[in-house]
Amino acid sequence: MKNLKKLFAILHKWKSYYLLSAVLLIVSTFFRMLEPKVLQVTIDGVISWYGSGGKEAVAITDSIGRFIFSLLPTLQPQNLLTVLTAIVLVYLFIALLRSATMFVSSAIAAQSTEKAIKRLRDNLFAYLQRLPMSFHITATTGELIQRCTGDVDTVRKFIGTQVVDVVLLSTVFLFSFGMMLNMNVTYALIAVCLVPFIFIQSYIFFKRESTVWEAHEAEQDKLTSLVEENLGGIRVVKAFAREQAEIDRFEKQNRAKLSIGLKHVDLHAQFWPLSDMLFHLQITLSILAGGYFTLNNQITVGELTAFYSYIVMVSWPMRNIGRVLSQMSMALVAIERLSAIMDAPAEDYSGITNAAVKGQVAFRNVWFKYPGTDLYVLKDVSFTVEPGEQVALMGPTGAGKSTIIALLSRFYEPEKGEIFLDGININKYSKEFLRSNIGVVLQKPFLFSTTIKRNIAYVNPEAEEEKLIEAAQAASIHEIIHIFPQGYDTMVGEKGVSLSGGQKQRVTLARTLLETPAILVLDDATSAVDTETEYDIQMALQQYTGNKTVFIIAHRVTSVQHASRIIVLDKGQIVQNGTPAQLQQEEDGFYSRIYQVQVAIENEILN
Repeated sequence: MKNLKKLFAILHKWKSYYLLSAVLLIVSTFFRMLEPKVLQVTIDGVISWYGSGGKEAVAITDSIGRFIFSLLPTLQPQNLLTVLTAIVLVYLFIALLRSATMFVSSAIAAQSTEKAIKRLRDNLFAYLQRLPMSFHITATTGELIQRCTGDVDTVRKFIGTQVVDVVLLSTVFLFSFGMMLNMNVTYALIAVCLVPFIFIQSYIFFKRESTVWEAHEAEQDKLTSLVEENLGGIRVVKAFAREQAEIDRFEKQNRAKLSIGLKHVDLHAQFWPLSDMLFHLQITLSILAGGYFTLNNQITVGELTAFYSYIVMVSWPMRNIGRVLSQMSMALVAIERLSAIMDAPAEDYSGITNAAVKGQVAFRNVWFKYPGTDLYVLKDVSFTVEPGEQVALMGPTGAGKSTIIALLSRFYEPEKGEIFLDGININKYSKEFLRSNIGVVLQKPFLFSTTIKRNIAYVNPEAEEEKLIEAAQAASIHEIIHIFPQGYDTMVGEKGVSLSGGQKQRVTLARTLLETPAILVLDDATSAVDTETEYDIQMALQQYTGNKTVFIIAHRVTSVQHASRIIVLDKGQIVQNGTPAQLQQEEDGFYSRIYQVQVAIENEILN
C-alpha cells in the first residue's frame, strides 16, 4: 500500500488530466455498451417483424432498447431498407463517439504520463546529486544506472497503459454486468459465477510475481554493474589478455539471471493456462444457460445476442486482470527500488553562504572511520594551516592523507573532534559554499566526454577565454592543446580516453585553477607527469596560487620541496610536522628516509 501511494503520488500534479481522461474513458465505455443493444433492436424489432410478415415485432422491454428503437423510422414493408440504413447509421454514430472519446482519453493520459515520468527522472537525478558520499561508495554505478533507466521505464509502462486499463477494465466490467442484470438477473449471475475464483487466482499470482520480479531486478543490477565495470576497465582486460575470463564471469552472472528469468516464465506458464480454463468454462456455462433461457422464452433471441456480447465484455477484464496485476507488481517493485534512493537522507546544504574566506584551516582532535568499518583511519589529529601557507601531506598508503581533505570538504563527518575554517566550525558553512572555496585536483583525474575547453570551463562555463588560457598555461597543458588539430575544441572521449594520463591530470588541474578557490588541494596531481614538467607546473603554481592556502598530497619528494611545511601521517596519526629542511634532519623520520631513497635512485639513473 505504501508503494502504491508513492506510485500515484507521481501523478499528483497531473491528477486533473488523469481525471478528465478517466471521465472520457467512462463515456467511451457507455457508448460501447450501446452497440450490443443496437444488435438486439435489429433482431427483435426488425428481423422478427420481417419474419412475421410485417404483422408484429418482439416486444422490447428494457428502456435503453426502447430508446434506440424510437430513433428508427416507423416499420413499413416499403421502407425496410430505410430502417436498416438508419440502424447502420445509429451504430456507426455510436462507434464514432466511442472511438473519439477513447482517442482523446488515451492522448491525454499518454501526454500526462510522459510529463510525469520526465519529472520523476529529473527529481531522481537531482536527488542523486544531493546524496552524500557515504551513499555513493556503497551503491554500484551499474545498480544506479539500472534504477534510473530500467526501473523508471517500468513505472512509465505501468502508468502509461495499465493505470488507464484499470479504469477501462473496471468500467467495462461494471457497465456490462449492469446491462446483463437489467436484462435478466439470473442469467447475469450465472455468467459471472466464476469471477471470484479468477480474482483469487490473480491475487496469488500478483503476490508471487512481486517476489520473483524483485529477485529478477536484483540480478539485472549485478549484470549491469558487471558490464559497466568491464567496459570501464577494458584496457586492463586486454593488457592482461583476460578476455576469456571476463566472458566466463559474464556468463556465470547471466546464468544466475537466467535462473530467475525461468522462474518468472514458469510463473506465467502456470497462470495463463489456468486462467484460460476458467475463462472458457465461464463461456461454456453462459452458452448453456443462454440456450436454456431462450428455449424457455425467458429471453429473446435479440437479448441472447446482446448477452453474448456483454459476456465477452465481462470476460475481457477478467482475462486481462492478470496482465494488469503483473505489470503492477513490476511497477511496485520498481517504486520500492527507486524509494531506496529517494528515501535516503540527502546532504544538508543549509548554513553560511556568504563569507570572505581567507583559508585558515584547523583540525582539533579529529577521529574518523569510514561508514561500515571499525578501523579508525584518523586518530586524534590536530594541526593548523595559516592562510597562504603551502602544506604537504605525506605518509604511506592508507595513512589518512586523502581522508583529511574529504573531511575538510565535508564529504564525511568526523566521529569526534572539530574542523575549523577561518575560526568557524565547518558544520556552520553551507556545504555548497564550503566546497566552492576548496578546489581539488583528484589523484585519479576524471574528464567528461566533451571538448577540452568545456572540461576546463566545467566549474565556470561563462569564463573568459583569457582566464581559461591562463589556467591551462599554469597547468602546462596550453602548448600541448595547440598540437591537436581542433585545439581547445578537441573531443577527449569518454573519461578522457583520447588523452594520456599526464595530459588528463593537467586538464583537471587547469579546471581547478580556473575556479580560483581560497583553498587548493593537489592530491598527487602531478604523479603522471615527468620531473621536468612537474617542475614547470610548480613554478607556475607559485605565481598562480598567490596567497591561497595549498594542500599538496604526494609521495615524491620533488612534489613537496617547495612546501612551507610538511605533515607526515602514519596509521592515522601525525608523526612529523615541520619544514622540509627540519624533517630532513630527522634521520629516522619518514621524510628523511623517503628523501634519501629517491635521491639515491635519481643519482643512479643519472650515472
